[in-house]
Amino acid sequence: MTNTLVSLPAPILLDIAIAATAFAWGAGLYLVTRRVYFFESVAIGAVVCLVGYSVAALGCPVWAVIAAPIPLDILVLWYLLRRLRTMAVAYVAIWAIYLVLHMLLSALLHYDSLLPAWKLHS
Repeated sequence: MTNTLVSLPAPILLDIAIAATAFAWGAGLYLVTRRVYFFESVAIGAVVCLVGYSVAALGCPVWAVIAAPIPLDILVLWYLLRRLRTMAVAYVAIWAIYLVLHMLLSALLHYDSLLPAWKLHS
């Protein structure tokens, strides 16, 4: 049982990615602003993961899957926060939570990869 996630269907893997990304966004924004952005975090998680999934489906390399949503991230942060310094701190917090959470998920679910490199198809 070394690759627990490989046997899961693509919609389940995508849901896990969306939930983890939404949590990272929500927690990062909360740490910086002390406001809860629940619906915004879920929407961002869904859009970011779908953009990444679409880029991966086109056969692009992993770096492109990770880099593709970054302009969208910055636009969303500007829309929500509108302060450059707060945006920078929030973005670092979001990415730190994102990386730690995804490394923990990878370790706990016995899948040795971060989410951007997960194969979201069976």
